[in-house]
Amino acid sequence: MKLLITAAESNYYASPADYSWTLPGEVLTTGTPDTFVGLGFGRSTTRARVTDVDIPRAEVLRKIIGHLTRSGLYELDGQVQSVRTRQRITAFLGLADGFDVGTVLELHDGTLRPVTGSGPAAAS
Repeated sequence: MKLLITAAESNYYASPADYSWTLPGEVLTTGTPDTFVGLGFGRSTTRARVTDVDIPRAEVLRKIIGHLTRSGLYELDGQVQSVRTRQRITAFLGLADGFDVGTVLELHDGTLRPVTGSGPAAAS
């Protein structure tokens, strides 16, 4: 499964605005229009790497639901997840779609974009 993880080792601090307060290898989602946030500890970073991880889907869903719950965004409709919660989960699972494994990404005004020179060839 392709997910985003912390990319602190790749061309970091290319600008004064770059930072990473996440843990190495932490699974990320979007936080603000210009940052990613770690699902485990909720800390922010400015860059993420697309990675093919061997984590069971159930564990990833548990992490997503935990993050949404801590953020106050986990909504129930009776005893089941609301449509908005299911949309958030689907959006999270699709963040890495369309990018090659190894690509380093940044957010700019809410849009994912590759960091120049960060593709799989540049990562080696």
